[in-house]
Amino acid sequence: MVGSKDKEVITSKEGGTPMSFQCPVLNSTNYTIWAIKIRSIFNVHGIWEAVEPKEGTEVDEKKNNTAIALLYQSIPENMVLQIANFTSAKEIWDALKVRHVGVDRVKEAHLEILESDFESLKMGVDDSLDVYAGKISEIASQASNLGHTMSDKKLVRKLLSSVPEKFIQIVVTIEQFVDLGAVPFQEAVRRLKAFEERTKKKIKEEDMHNKLLFSKGDGKKKANDHKCERCGHKSSKQENKERGQGKNWKSWKNKGGKHSHQNKDHIRCFNCNELGHFKHECTKWEKRAEANLIREEDEEPTLP
Repeated sequence: MVGSKDKEVITSKEGGTPMSFQCPVLNSTNYTIWAIKIRSIFNVHGIWEAVEPKEGTEVDEKKNNTAIALLYQSIPENMVLQIANFTSAKEIWDALKVRHVGVDRVKEAHLEILESDFESLKMGVDDSLDVYAGKISEIASQASNLGHTMSDKKLVRKLLSSVPEKFIQIVVTIEQFVDLGAVPFQEAVRRLKAFEERTKKKIKEEDMHNKLLFSKGDGKKKANDHKCERCGHKSSKQENKERGQGKNWKSWKNKGGKHSHQNKDHIRCFNCNELGHFKHECTKWEKRAEANLIREEDEEPTLP
């Protein structure tokens, strides 16, 4: 047997196979958990009947002595002398229970506190469902240790009535199609958990879809806002629209208001369709205008 400050490691043999158990040490605040763990260890060793003997039967002396030895290992040294005069494991267990649980009046006070804590429980929007369900189970376990059993029906109703609004759809479904008096508490938790996971997956997919749409829209906006490096217009189409259209054409000017020298090798005239100049600079414009004027004069009828 190996001991530590807060627990004792108890080794025994069952069927020739050694088994080790960490036996918690009782203190002023952990009686409920301590009692649950000690009972499970006693059940493994087959000696719990020494603490709660069946009516009309005698307790085996060897089992009684084993239970007493394990109880001594599970309590602080300052309590050993207080229970040293007891000769049965049941007497020791009852003395510890009265000391830590209290008489009926104290027990009722503890139950009232637990009931108040149970009624005030409410799951927050960002709380974990597993953690919240664990709080409900913990209160039910403490009440059970005090001799009061909370039914699954009560636990299920508390769970369904205190979860956030995001669970309303599955809550309504359970209340309509499931017998709340027959469904186990853990089954109700499982259904809410499955709904929560499905909802999270759907929200994640919608977020990915929205991000994709936003990315595409942002790309189109950048393309529309593109400015020509040469003229500063928002698109090259605007440049082609304004370039070379006579009086509607606007020349580029520098900050001083003067025309800047630009490479016109790629500029095509809208008059002669040749490269190297704009329409208003075309030398063939005047020649064509003069030819048209002469043609109009020749076509005028002569008076008799």
